Amino acid sequence: MLVLHGLHASDATQGGRAYLVEGTMECVLVDTGAPDGALGVAHMLEVARRPPHEVRLIVLTHAHRGHAGNAAQVRRLTGARLAASEETARLLRTPGAAGAPGRWPRRRTAWPEEPIRVDDVLAPGQVLDLAGGVEVLDAPGHVAGALAFHCYGPNALMLGDAASVDRRGRLVPPPARRCVDPEQARRTAERLVAVSASVAAPGHGWASVDGRLPARTFGNP
Repeated sequence: MLVLHGLHASDATQGGRAYLVEGTMECVLVDTGAPDGALGVAHMLEVARRPPHEVRLIVLTHAHRGHAGNAAQVRRLTGARLAASEETARLLRTPGAAGAPGRWPRRRTAWPEEPIRVDDVLAPGQVLDLAGGVEVLDAPGHVAGALAFHCYGPNALMLGDAASVDRRGRLVPPPARRCVDPEQARRTAERLVAVSASVAAPGHGWASVDGRLPARTFGNP
């Protein structure tokens, strides 16, 4: 699904969305969706008409399976390096460590099933020189070590689960029951609101462009 020029979103699955940020010669993938053998990402690349080898970097917002579930498969598909925060890297290399999503006990599957190696550890404040520039932002609260990304090319703020986009296209904190630290999540959302970005791209639901959601979402339950 094309969000706007230079930014594609995967179809929603049982997990979160993956996003493709396009540069002239290379692309960056933000999150990978829930485990599906990389089919969702592969379809998104096909629709965007970008060959897998043009994905040079995969960045993860956090370690939950709905967002990092295809990390190993997508790395094999693309040959890209995998990048995440130090905390996310620690969780992914330890089987079962990232399976319980904070205070939300609805699903407690063992995740990851096998260790996943992160190639590059990211720190807030870094700017990655790919696809027009990607700024790494600290975004804790939903989970420790979560990151958000300001992608300069499409001027898009990639939120993961650090914040949500409500029915009016506004950026709001994630539900408290899904956060390890709801107060910290609220402060994170307030900081992210202040980022000057045209697009707010959440890990679940629809991205807003200039504060507007796609017309197809109006009236949904």
